[in-house]
Amino acid sequence: MRRHSVSTVIAAASAVVLLAGPAADASPASPSRTTALPAAGAAAICADLFGGVYETPTSEPLAPCQWDMAVIGADDNTHQRATGRGVTVGVLDSGVDLTHPDVAPNLDLARSCSFVSSSDPVADPSEVANGDCSNKAAIQDLYGHGTHVASIIGAPVNGIGIAGVAPEATLVALKACNVGGFCFVDEVAAALRYAGDIHLDVVNMSLFADPYLYYCGNDAQQRALLRQLQGAARYAQQRGVLLVAAAGNEEQDLRHPILDRISPDWPPDTAVTRRVRNNCRQAPGELPGVVTVSATGPVGYPGYTMNIASYSSVGGDIAAPGGDYFSATDTVQDAVLAAVPAQSVIFQAFDPLNAEFPGITVVDHGATYAELNGTSMAAPHVAGVAALVRQLHPNWSRSALASALYRTAAPMSCPPDWEPLDSSDERLRCYGGSDGHTSFFGHGLVDADAASR
Repeated sequence: MRRHSVSTVIAAASAVVLLAGPAADASPASPSRTTALPAAGAAAICADLFGGVYETPTSEPLAPCQWDMAVIGADDNTHQRATGRGVTVGVLDSGVDLTHPDVAPNLDLARSCSFVSSSDPVADPSEVANGDCSNKAAIQDLYGHGTHVASIIGAPVNGIGIAGVAPEATLVALKACNVGGFCFVDEVAAALRYAGDIHLDVVNMSLFADPYLYYCGNDAQQRALLRQLQGAARYAQQRGVLLVAAAGNEEQDLRHPILDRISPDWPPDTAVTRRVRNNCRQAPGELPGVVTVSATGPVGYPGYTMNIASYSSVGGDIAAPGGDYFSATDTVQDAVLAAVPAQSVIFQAFDPLNAEFPGITVVDHGATYAELNGTSMAAPHVAGVAALVRQLHPNWSRSALASALYRTAAPMSCPPDWEPLDSSDERLRCYGGSDGHTSFFGHGLVDADAASR
Protein backbone atom coordinates (compact mmCIF):
# COMPACT_ATOMS: atom_id res chain seq x y z
CA MET A 1 0.00 0.00 0.00
CA ARG A 2 0.78 3.57 0.75
CA ARG A 3 4.18 5.07 0.40
CA HIS A 4 5.22 2.48 -2.18
CA SER A 5 2.02 2.31 -4.25
CA VAL A 6 2.52 5.69 -5.92
CA SER A 7 4.60 5.63 -9.07
CA THR A 8 7.95 7.33 -8.79
CA VAL A 9 7.31 8.67 -12.29
CA ILE A 10 5.27 11.47 -10.73
CA ALA A 11 8.01 12.61 -8.40
CA ALA A 12 6.29 15.66 -6.96
CA ALA A 13 3.24 13.77 -5.77
CA SER A 14 5.32 10.84 -4.61
CA ALA A 15 7.39 13.09 -2.37
CA VAL A 16 4.32 14.46 -0.63
CA VAL A 17 2.83 11.01 -0.11
CA LEU A 18 6.14 9.59 1.08
CA LEU A 19 6.52 12.30 3.68
CA ALA A 20 2.87 12.57 4.71
CA GLY A 21 2.47 13.02 8.45
CA PRO A 22 -0.51 12.92 10.80
CA ALA A 23 -1.08 16.60 11.45
CA ALA A 24 -0.40 19.40 9.00
CA ASP A 25 -0.13 17.15 5.97
CA ALA A 26 -3.60 15.77 6.63
CA SER A 27 -5.41 19.06 7.04
CA PRO A 28 -8.70 19.23 5.15
CA ALA A 29 -8.90 21.00 1.82
CA SER A 30 -12.02 22.66 0.51
CA PRO A 31 -13.48 20.73 -2.46
CA SER A 32 -14.36 24.07 -4.04
CA ARG A 33 -10.65 24.83 -4.42
CA THR A 34 -9.85 21.66 -6.31
CA THR A 35 -8.24 21.75 -9.74
CA ALA A 36 -9.82 18.37 -10.53
CA LEU A 37 -11.05 17.95 -14.08
CA PRO A 38 -14.84 17.77 -14.45
CA ALA A 39 -16.13 14.32 -15.32
CA ALA A 40 -17.16 15.24 -18.86
CA GLY A 41 -13.65 16.42 -19.67
CA ALA A 42 -12.04 13.36 -18.14
CA ALA A 43 -14.41 11.04 -19.99
CA ALA A 44 -13.60 12.79 -23.27
CA ILE A 45 -9.87 12.27 -22.73
CA CYS A 46 -10.43 8.61 -21.95
CA ALA A 47 -12.77 8.07 -24.90
CA ASP A 48 -10.08 9.45 -27.17
CA LEU A 49 -7.43 7.18 -25.62
CA PHE A 50 -9.38 3.97 -25.14
CA GLY A 51 -12.36 4.16 -27.50
CA GLY A 52 -12.14 1.47 -30.13
CA VAL A 53 -9.76 -0.54 -27.95
CA TYR A 54 -11.98 -1.39 -24.99
CA GLU A 55 -15.74 -1.53 -24.67
CA THR A 56 -17.13 1.01 -22.21
CA PRO A 57 -18.02 -1.28 -19.28
CA THR A 58 -21.04 0.54 -17.82
CA SER A 59 -23.15 3.66 -18.24
CA GLU A 60 -21.45 5.52 -15.37
CA PRO A 61 -20.10 8.99 -16.27
CA LEU A 62 -16.45 7.98 -15.84
CA ALA A 63 -16.80 4.51 -17.36
CA PRO A 64 -14.77 5.48 -20.47
CA CYS A 65 -11.78 5.77 -18.13
CA GLN A 66 -12.33 2.32 -16.63
CA TRP A 67 -10.19 0.30 -18.99
CA ASP A 68 -9.43 -1.88 -15.97
CA MET A 69 -13.03 -3.06 -15.72
CA ALA A 70 -13.22 -3.65 -19.46
CA VAL A 71 -10.07 -5.78 -19.39
CA ILE A 72 -11.49 -8.18 -16.78
CA GLY A 73 -15.07 -8.15 -18.04
CA ALA A 74 -16.55 -6.38 -15.01
CA ASP A 75 -19.27 -4.81 -17.12
CA ASP A 76 -23.01 -4.59 -17.60
CA ASN A 77 -23.18 -8.05 -19.15
CA THR A 78 -21.46 -9.65 -16.17
CA HIS A 79 -23.62 -7.65 -13.77
CA GLN A 80 -26.71 -9.20 -15.28
CA ARG A 81 -25.50 -12.47 -13.74
CA ALA A 82 -23.87 -11.26 -10.53
CA THR A 83 -23.34 -7.98 -8.70
CA GLY A 84 -22.06 -9.15 -5.32
CA ARG A 85 -25.45 -8.64 -3.68
CA GLY A 86 -25.53 -10.20 -0.23
CA VAL A 87 -21.75 -10.64 -0.05
CA THR A 88 -19.67 -8.86 2.60
CA VAL A 89 -16.20 -7.61 1.64
CA GLY A 90 -13.89 -6.21 4.27
CA VAL A 91 -11.56 -3.39 3.23
CA LEU A 92 -8.60 -3.68 5.60
CA ASP A 93 -6.99 -0.35 4.88
CA SER A 94 -6.93 3.33 5.89
CA GLY A 95 -10.70 3.55 6.38
CA VAL A 96 -13.17 4.95 3.87
CA ASP A 97 -14.80 8.27 3.15
CA LEU A 98 -18.10 7.99 5.01
CA THR A 99 -19.84 10.40 2.63
CA HIS A 100 -18.44 9.53 -0.80
CA PRO A 101 -21.33 8.56 -3.13
CA ASP A 102 -19.27 5.77 -4.71
CA VAL A 103 -18.67 4.13 -1.32
CA ALA A 104 -21.26 5.19 1.25
CA PRO A 105 -24.35 3.57 -0.36
CA ASN A 106 -22.77 0.11 -0.04
CA LEU A 107 -21.00 0.66 3.28
CA ASP A 108 -22.15 -1.33 6.31
CA LEU A 109 -21.28 1.35 8.82
CA ALA A 110 -22.64 -0.66 11.74
CA ARG A 111 -20.01 -3.37 11.30
CA SER A 112 -17.19 -1.07 10.21
CA CYS A 113 -14.53 -0.37 12.82
CA SER A 114 -11.21 1.37 13.41
CA PHE A 115 -8.40 -0.64 14.98
CA VAL A 116 -5.94 2.24 14.96
CA SER A 117 -4.61 2.27 18.50
CA SER A 118 -3.61 4.93 20.98
CA SER A 119 -0.07 3.52 20.86
CA ASP A 120 0.20 4.17 17.12
CA PRO A 121 3.04 6.69 16.78
CA VAL A 122 1.75 8.23 13.55
CA ALA A 123 -2.03 8.26 13.98
CA ASP A 124 -4.13 11.39 14.08
CA PRO A 125 -6.15 11.45 17.33
CA SER A 126 -9.40 11.48 15.36
CA GLU A 127 -8.76 8.03 13.88
CA VAL A 128 -7.86 6.27 17.12
CA ALA A 129 -10.56 3.88 18.33
CA ASN A 130 -8.64 0.88 19.73
CA GLY A 131 -11.22 -1.45 18.21
CA ASP A 132 -14.17 0.35 19.84
CA CYS A 133 -16.62 -0.08 16.99
CA SER A 134 -19.01 2.51 18.40
CA ASN A 135 -16.57 5.25 17.34
CA LYS A 136 -17.70 5.63 13.74
CA ALA A 137 -15.97 8.95 13.14
CA ALA A 138 -12.60 7.20 13.50
CA ILE A 139 -13.30 5.20 10.32
CA GLN A 140 -13.03 8.32 8.14
CA ASP A 141 -10.22 7.94 5.59
CA LEU A 142 -7.67 10.69 6.16
CA TYR A 143 -5.07 9.19 3.86
CA GLY A 144 -7.29 8.38 0.85
CA HIS A 145 -6.03 4.93 -0.03
CA GLY A 146 -8.82 2.86 1.52
CA THR A 147 -11.52 4.82 -0.29
CA HIS A 148 -9.83 4.20 -3.63
CA VAL A 149 -9.60 0.46 -2.91
CA ALA A 150 -13.18 0.22 -1.63
CA SER A 151 -14.64 1.88 -4.72
CA ILE A 152 -12.76 -0.47 -7.05
CA ILE A 153 -14.45 -3.34 -5.23
CA GLY A 154 -17.94 -2.01 -4.81
CA ALA A 155 -18.76 1.44 -6.20
CA PRO A 156 -22.50 1.35 -7.00
CA VAL A 157 -24.09 2.02 -10.37
CA ASN A 158 -25.77 5.29 -9.41
CA GLY A 159 -25.10 7.77 -12.19
CA ILE A 160 -22.09 9.23 -10.38
CA GLY A 161 -18.43 8.55 -11.11
CA ILE A 162 -17.45 4.92 -11.57
CA ALA A 163 -18.80 1.41 -11.06
CA GLY A 164 -16.97 -1.22 -9.04
CA VAL A 165 -16.35 -4.85 -9.89
CA ALA A 166 -19.18 -5.89 -7.56
CA PRO A 167 -21.47 -2.84 -7.48
CA GLU A 168 -23.95 -4.31 -4.99
CA ALA A 169 -21.50 -5.92 -2.58
CA THR A 170 -21.61 -4.83 1.04
CA LEU A 171 -18.42 -3.06 2.10
CA VAL A 172 -17.12 -3.24 5.67
CA ALA A 173 -14.31 -0.83 6.55
CA LEU A 174 -11.63 -2.40 8.74
CA LYS A 175 -9.36 0.53 9.49
CA ALA A 176 -5.86 -0.60 10.41
CA CYS A 177 -3.78 1.99 8.54
CA ASN A 178 -3.20 5.52 9.72
CA VAL A 179 -3.02 8.96 8.12
CA GLY A 180 0.67 8.41 7.36
CA GLY A 181 -0.08 5.21 5.47
CA PHE A 182 1.44 2.89 8.06
CA CYS A 183 -0.35 -0.38 8.86
CA PHE A 184 1.29 -1.76 11.98
CA VAL A 185 1.17 -5.47 12.77
CA ASP A 186 -0.95 -5.28 15.92
CA GLU A 187 -3.63 -3.21 14.19
CA VAL A 188 -3.71 -5.46 11.12
CA ALA A 189 -3.95 -8.55 13.31
CA ALA A 190 -6.80 -7.08 15.35
CA ALA A 191 -8.72 -6.26 12.17
CA LEU A 192 -8.23 -9.78 10.83
CA ARG A 193 -9.56 -11.36 14.01
CA TYR A 194 -12.57 -9.08 13.93
CA ALA A 195 -13.20 -10.09 10.28
CA GLY A 196 -13.33 -13.69 11.50
CA ASP A 197 -15.61 -12.82 14.40
CA ILE A 198 -18.21 -11.25 12.10
CA HIS A 199 -17.72 -13.89 9.38
CA LEU A 200 -16.99 -11.66 6.43
CA ASP A 201 -16.90 -13.40 3.06
CA VAL A 202 -13.80 -11.70 1.65
CA VAL A 203 -11.17 -9.32 3.03
CA ASN A 204 -8.92 -7.23 0.81
CA MET A 205 -5.49 -6.20 2.12
CA SER A 206 -3.71 -3.75 -0.16
CA LEU A 207 -0.77 -3.35 2.18
CA PHE A 208 2.22 -4.88 3.82
CA ALA A 209 2.22 -4.95 7.60
CA ASP A 210 4.69 -2.46 9.03
CA PRO A 211 7.41 -2.09 10.09
CA TYR A 212 9.02 -4.84 7.99
CA LEU A 213 8.60 -5.61 4.31
CA TYR A 214 9.94 -9.12 5.02
CA TYR A 215 9.70 -10.97 8.33
CA CYS A 216 12.62 -13.34 8.76
CA GLY A 217 12.57 -16.45 10.91
CA ASN A 218 16.11 -16.00 12.19
CA ASP A 219 15.18 -12.79 14.05
CA ALA A 220 13.21 -13.26 17.28
CA GLN A 221 11.24 -10.02 17.03
CA GLN A 222 10.34 -10.51 13.39
CA ARG A 223 9.43 -14.13 14.08
CA ALA A 224 7.05 -13.09 16.86
CA LEU A 225 5.39 -10.44 14.70
CA LEU A 226 4.97 -12.90 11.84
CA ARG A 227 3.39 -15.45 14.16
CA GLN A 228 0.97 -12.79 15.37
CA LEU A 229 -0.12 -12.15 11.78
CA GLN A 230 -0.24 -15.85 10.92
CA GLY A 231 -2.44 -16.55 13.91
CA ALA A 232 -4.85 -13.75 13.08
CA ALA A 233 -5.07 -14.75 9.43
CA ARG A 234 -5.67 -18.39 10.36
CA TYR A 235 -8.39 -17.30 12.79
CA ALA A 236 -10.21 -15.44 10.01
CA GLN A 237 -9.72 -18.23 7.48
CA GLN A 238 -11.08 -20.85 9.87
CA ARG A 239 -14.25 -18.77 10.01
CA GLY A 240 -14.65 -18.80 6.25
CA VAL A 241 -12.95 -15.54 5.26
CA LEU A 242 -11.13 -15.48 1.91
CA LEU A 243 -8.08 -13.23 2.25
CA VAL A 244 -6.77 -11.30 -0.78
CA ALA A 245 -3.52 -9.32 -0.66
CA ALA A 246 -1.33 -7.17 -2.87
CA ALA A 247 2.02 -8.64 -3.94
CA GLY A 248 3.82 -5.33 -3.40
CA ASN A 249 5.45 -2.66 -5.52
CA GLU A 250 9.13 -3.38 -4.99
CA GLU A 251 9.97 -5.08 -8.33
CA GLN A 252 10.75 -8.32 -6.49
CA ASP A 253 10.11 -12.01 -7.01
CA LEU A 254 8.46 -13.18 -3.80
CA ARG A 255 9.68 -16.71 -4.47
CA HIS A 256 13.28 -15.58 -4.77
CA PRO A 257 13.76 -12.35 -2.79
CA ILE A 258 17.21 -10.80 -2.71
CA LEU A 259 17.28 -7.49 -0.85
CA ASP A 260 15.02 -5.64 1.56
CA ARG A 261 16.02 -1.98 1.37
CA ILE A 262 13.17 -0.37 3.30
CA SER A 263 12.88 -2.19 6.63
CA PRO A 264 12.21 -1.29 9.29
CA ASP A 265 10.23 1.68 8.00
CA TRP A 266 9.48 2.83 11.55
CA PRO A 267 11.00 4.58 13.47
CA PRO A 268 12.15 6.97 10.75
CA ASP A 269 15.63 6.61 9.29
CA THR A 270 16.22 3.15 10.74
CA ALA A 271 15.98 1.12 7.52
CA VAL A 272 18.95 -0.99 6.58
CA THR A 273 19.65 -2.87 3.39
CA ARG A 274 19.71 -6.58 4.16
CA ARG A 275 19.79 -9.81 2.23
CA VAL A 276 16.60 -11.86 2.45
CA ARG A 277 15.95 -15.42 1.37
CA ASN A 278 13.13 -17.90 1.53
CA ASN A 279 13.19 -18.00 5.33
CA CYS A 280 11.73 -14.48 5.09
CA ARG A 281 8.09 -13.80 4.29
CA GLN A 282 6.21 -10.73 3.18
CA ALA A 283 3.05 -10.37 5.20
CA PRO A 284 0.21 -10.65 4.60
CA GLY A 285 0.96 -11.49 0.96
CA GLU A 286 2.89 -14.67 1.73
CA LEU A 287 0.77 -15.99 4.57
CA PRO A 288 -0.70 -19.47 3.93
CA GLY A 289 -3.96 -19.52 2.00
CA VAL A 290 -3.86 -15.84 1.04
CA VAL A 291 -4.63 -15.01 -2.62
CA THR A 292 -1.71 -12.82 -3.66
CA VAL A 293 -2.12 -10.44 -6.59
CA SER A 294 0.40 -8.91 -8.99
CA ALA A 295 -0.43 -5.92 -11.19
CA THR A 296 -0.74 -5.33 -14.91
CA GLY A 297 -1.01 -2.23 -17.03
CA PRO A 298 -3.64 -1.82 -19.79
CA VAL A 299 -3.49 -5.34 -21.21
CA GLY A 300 -4.52 -5.47 -24.86
CA TYR A 301 -3.67 -1.87 -25.72
CA PRO A 302 -1.96 -1.73 -29.15
CA GLY A 303 1.82 -1.71 -28.76
CA TYR A 304 1.75 -2.49 -25.05
CA THR A 305 3.25 -5.96 -24.61
CA MET A 306 5.07 -5.95 -21.27
CA ASN A 307 1.78 -6.42 -19.38
CA ILE A 308 3.41 -6.73 -15.96
CA ALA A 309 3.36 -3.33 -14.30
CA SER A 310 6.80 -1.74 -14.09
CA TYR A 311 6.71 -1.67 -10.27
CA SER A 312 4.86 -4.92 -9.52
CA SER A 313 6.39 -7.64 -7.43
CA VAL A 314 5.72 -11.12 -8.80
CA GLY A 315 5.52 -14.68 -7.56
CA GLY A 316 1.87 -14.46 -6.50
CA ASP A 317 -1.24 -16.42 -7.41
CA ILE A 318 -3.08 -14.25 -9.92
CA ALA A 319 -2.86 -10.91 -11.73
CA ALA A 320 -5.25 -7.98 -12.10
CA PRO A 321 -5.18 -4.42 -13.43
CA GLY A 322 -3.18 -2.16 -11.14
CA GLY A 323 -2.38 0.46 -13.75
CA ASP A 324 1.02 1.74 -14.78
CA TYR A 325 1.48 5.44 -15.51
CA PHE A 326 2.59 6.25 -19.08
CA SER A 327 3.04 2.58 -19.99
CA ALA A 328 0.54 2.24 -22.86
CA THR A 329 -0.91 5.62 -23.85
CA ASP A 330 1.89 7.76 -22.36
CA THR A 331 -0.65 9.38 -20.03
CA VAL A 332 -1.70 9.12 -16.39
CA GLN A 333 -4.89 7.48 -17.62
CA ASP A 334 -2.88 4.24 -17.76
CA ALA A 335 -3.45 4.13 -13.99
CA VAL A 336 -6.73 3.14 -12.27
CA LEU A 337 -9.37 5.81 -11.68
CA ALA A 338 -11.32 5.44 -8.45
CA ALA A 339 -12.70 7.44 -5.53
CA VAL A 340 -10.46 9.49 -3.23
CA PRO A 341 -11.81 11.99 -0.68
CA ALA A 342 -10.94 15.61 -1.44
CA GLN A 343 -9.72 16.22 2.10
CA SER A 344 -7.27 13.31 2.05
CA VAL A 345 -3.48 13.38 1.95
CA ILE A 346 -3.33 11.59 -1.41
CA PHE A 347 -5.84 13.85 -3.13
CA GLN A 348 -4.09 16.98 -1.89
CA ALA A 349 -0.81 15.64 -3.23
CA PHE A 350 -2.13 14.83 -6.68
CA ASP A 351 -4.70 17.55 -7.29
CA PRO A 352 -2.17 20.34 -8.04
CA LEU A 353 -0.73 18.26 -10.88
CA ASN A 354 -3.73 18.60 -13.20
CA ALA A 355 -2.12 21.36 -15.25
CA GLU A 356 0.69 18.99 -16.22
CA PHE A 357 -1.29 15.73 -16.13
CA PRO A 358 -4.92 16.51 -17.06
CA GLY A 359 -7.37 14.18 -15.35
CA ILE A 360 -5.06 12.89 -12.65
CA THR A 361 -7.84 14.06 -10.35
CA VAL A 362 -11.48 14.25 -11.41
CA VAL A 363 -14.69 15.59 -9.90
CA ASP A 364 -18.25 14.40 -10.62
CA HIS A 365 -21.31 15.71 -8.77
CA GLY A 366 -18.93 17.08 -6.13
CA ALA A 367 -17.32 13.65 -5.58
CA THR A 368 -13.60 13.37 -6.20
CA TYR A 369 -11.48 10.69 -7.88
CA ALA A 370 -7.82 10.09 -8.70
CA GLU A 371 -5.70 8.04 -11.07
CA LEU A 372 -3.48 5.81 -8.93
CA ASN A 373 -1.41 2.74 -9.71
CA GLY A 374 -0.09 -0.12 -7.60
CA THR A 375 -0.69 -3.71 -6.64
CA SER A 376 -2.94 -1.99 -4.10
CA MET A 377 -5.26 -1.30 -7.03
CA ALA A 378 -4.89 -4.81 -8.48
CA ALA A 379 -5.92 -6.73 -5.35
CA PRO A 380 -9.42 -5.19 -5.03
CA HIS A 381 -10.26 -6.28 -8.58
CA VAL A 382 -9.70 -9.85 -7.41
CA ALA A 383 -11.63 -9.29 -4.18
CA GLY A 384 -14.51 -7.92 -6.25
CA VAL A 385 -14.55 -10.94 -8.55
CA ALA A 386 -14.50 -13.17 -5.48
CA ALA A 387 -17.65 -11.38 -4.33
CA LEU A 388 -19.35 -12.16 -7.64
CA VAL A 389 -18.48 -15.84 -7.30
CA ARG A 390 -19.58 -15.92 -3.66
CA GLN A 391 -23.00 -14.52 -4.61
CA LEU A 392 -23.48 -17.30 -7.15
CA HIS A 393 -22.11 -20.01 -4.84
CA PRO A 394 -22.89 -18.97 -1.26
CA ASN A 395 -22.09 -22.36 0.23
CA TRP A 396 -18.65 -22.80 -1.28
CA SER A 397 -15.66 -22.94 1.03
CA ARG A 398 -13.01 -20.23 0.85
CA SER A 399 -10.65 -22.69 -0.85
CA ALA A 400 -13.29 -23.48 -3.48
CA LEU A 401 -13.75 -19.75 -3.98
CA ALA A 402 -10.02 -19.25 -4.53
CA SER A 403 -9.91 -22.23 -6.89
CA ALA A 404 -12.67 -20.67 -8.98
CA LEU A 405 -10.66 -17.46 -9.32
CA TYR A 406 -7.63 -19.43 -10.50
CA ARG A 407 -9.55 -21.79 -12.78
CA THR A 408 -11.33 -19.01 -14.65
CA ALA A 409 -8.36 -16.63 -14.94
CA ALA A 410 -7.20 -15.83 -18.47
CA PRO A 411 -3.72 -17.36 -18.98
CA MET A 412 -0.94 -14.88 -19.67
CA SER A 413 2.46 -15.55 -21.19
CA CYS A 414 5.75 -14.19 -19.93
CA PRO A 415 6.68 -10.79 -21.43
CA PRO A 416 8.67 -11.32 -24.63
CA ASP A 417 12.45 -11.08 -24.20
CA TRP A 418 12.12 -10.05 -20.56
CA GLU A 419 15.00 -8.13 -19.02
CA PRO A 420 15.01 -6.37 -15.62
CA LEU A 421 14.05 -2.74 -16.05
CA ASP A 422 16.76 -1.22 -13.85
CA SER A 423 19.43 -2.10 -11.31
CA SER A 424 16.90 -2.40 -8.48
CA ASP A 425 14.60 -4.74 -10.45
CA GLU A 426 14.87 -8.20 -8.85
CA ARG A 427 12.51 -9.82 -11.36
CA LEU A 428 15.44 -11.50 -13.03
CA ARG A 429 13.39 -13.84 -15.20
CA CYS A 430 9.84 -14.94 -15.87
CA TYR A 431 9.41 -18.69 -15.74
CA GLY A 432 6.66 -21.25 -16.23
CA GLY A 433 3.92 -21.08 -18.83
CA SER A 434 3.61 -24.64 -20.07
CA ASP A 435 0.52 -25.14 -17.90
CA GLY A 436 -0.72 -21.55 -18.23
CA HIS A 437 0.89 -20.58 -14.93
CA THR A 438 3.83 -18.14 -14.83
CA SER A 439 5.87 -16.56 -12.08
CA PHE A 440 4.77 -13.08 -13.19
CA PHE A 441 1.02 -13.59 -13.55
CA GLY A 442 0.29 -16.72 -11.52
CA HIS A 443 -2.78 -18.45 -12.90
CA GLY A 444 -3.41 -15.49 -15.20
CA LEU A 445 -5.53 -12.35 -15.37
CA VAL A 446 -8.61 -12.43 -13.16
CA ASP A 447 -11.74 -12.69 -15.31
CA ALA A 448 -15.09 -11.45 -13.93
CA ASP A 449 -16.97 -12.61 -17.01
CA ALA A 450 -15.68 -16.19 -16.89
CA ALA A 451 -15.89 -16.45 -13.10
CA SER A 452 -19.54 -15.42 -13.07
CA ARG A 453 -20.70 -18.08 -15.54
